[in-house]
Amino acid sequence: MKVFNSYGTPERLFEMMKRVNKLNESTLPKDKKNELLKELIAFVMEKLGLSKDQMPNIIISYDEKEAAGMHSFGKYTPETNQLRVVGANRNFADIGRTLVHELKHNEQRIKGILKPDSNNTGSDMENDANAFAGIIMREFGAKNPIIFE
Repeated sequence: MKVFNSYGTPERLFEMMKRVNKLNESTLPKDKKNELLKELIAFVMEKLGLSKDQMPNIIISYDEKEAAGMHSFGKYTPETNQLRVVGANRNFADIGRTLVHELKHNEQRIKGILKPDSNNTGSDMENDANAFAGIIMREFGAKNPIIFE
């Protein structure tokens, strides 16, 4: 049995986030989010020193049920070089942090340091991706304060 947190299932957590945050598309519409995500991806790829041909296949899903199915808001699959991020009912900064975290895992794969257990909580690779995502979102947010609305 997988324990998620005191909120119970991922479905319940997702529903609570929607209610507490009153998230909708009026503050930052999906097309504007996608435009900013493209800018963020370019920013991250430059920071990582990666070329366009090293970019994974990125899918931003606006399917509200996908997070529950993945048990997460993002996933990088090295075998297929695919990165999925759930964007439904999340503010941009949260979507961006997940995206940056998973892009860092892509860089770790390219460097040959990503291992099957790299996604374990507390692992060096997971901590590195978390720290990198926090730094990048601060830098990107300083240039684009709308991401925090």
